[in-house]
Amino acid sequence: MNWVDRILESKAFRTIIKGTFWGCIAVALLILFMIGSFLFKIYILDYRFDDGELHPPIEASINEKLSSMNKVLQTK
Repeated sequence: MNWVDRILESKAFRTIIKGTFWGCIAVALLILFMIGSFLFKIYILDYRFDDGELHPPIEASINEKLSSMNKVLQTK
């Protein structure tokens, strides 16, 4: 059992545990940031989420303007 104590008290083992801990925190913060960014785009910037893709609001307004212009041109 002496080798187990040596491993647990070694500096390398502590470094691995600390690295794993901070790595998990970094991954969790990255995931929270990605979810927050997505929700910000959907609710604040009015992006549309269709077919697994985000479509910016500018694209929607341009498409609406073009379709309304086509309707006006077709009626003349």
